[in-house]
Amino acid sequence: MGRLLYRGAEADIVAGSWQGLDAVYKVRRPLKYRLSVLDEAIRHQRTVHEAQMMRAAREAGLDVPRLFYVGPREATLVMELMPGRRLKDLVGEGLPSIEVLHLFRSLGRDVATLHAAGIMHGDLTTANVMARDGRLAFLDFGLAAHTARVEDHAVDLRLIKETIEGAHPAAAPPALKSLLEGYASSAGAKRARAVAGQLRAIERRGRYARVV
Repeated sequence: MGRLLYRGAEADIVAGSWQGLDAVYKVRRPLKYRLSVLDEAIRHQRTVHEAQMMRAAREAGLDVPRLFYVGPREATLVMELMPGRRLKDLVGEGLPSIEVLHLFRSLGRDVATLHAAGIMHGDLTTANVMARDGRLAFLDFGLAAHTARVEDHAVDLRLIKETIEGAHPAAAPPALKSLLEGYASSAGAKRARAVAGQLRAIERRGRYARVV
C-alpha cells in the first residue's frame, strides 16, 4: 500500500498498486472499544457486504470501481483507482450552469436506476460521485443496503439534497430541480411522486423534531 487518501471513522483509504495496476485499498481498522471477537466479525461482514453491494450496482448498469481483491480476514477491499473528478469539486469550481444541470440530471437518472435495482446507497453525497469518461461513477458502498422501501430511497434523496444545499448553495435550486427531473425520467412518474412525497414527509418530521 502507499499514500493515505482519507481516514474515516472505521476505515482507511490508501492509494497503492495491485499487480502493477493503480489501486485503492479500503482497510477497516480494528476498533479497540469493541470486543475483539465481535470487532473481527463486524469488519468481516461489512467488507463482504460492501463487495456484494458494489457488484449489485455494477450489474444494475452503474459505473463503480472494479474490485481486484476482497479480503474478509484482513477486512480489506482492493479496487481500481478511478480517474476522474468528484462531483463536489466540479460544482465547487463554478461550472457553467448548463453543465451543472446536465450533471445533476444524469445523477438523478442513475440514482433512480440504483433504486430500481433495489439498492439504497446510504451515503449519497457529491463527494461520493465522480465524473469520468462522460459518465458518473459511484463510490463508497459501505452503508448501502438491499431495499425497495420508498422510505429508504427517499432517505438517499434527502442526503444528496442536504449535501447540495450545504456544499453548493449557489447552484442548489436548479441543481435539485434537475436531479428530480432526471430521477422521474428514469423511475417513472408514479414512483417519483411516491419517493418525493416521502421525502417531504421526512423533512416535516425533521423540522418538528428540531422545534420540539
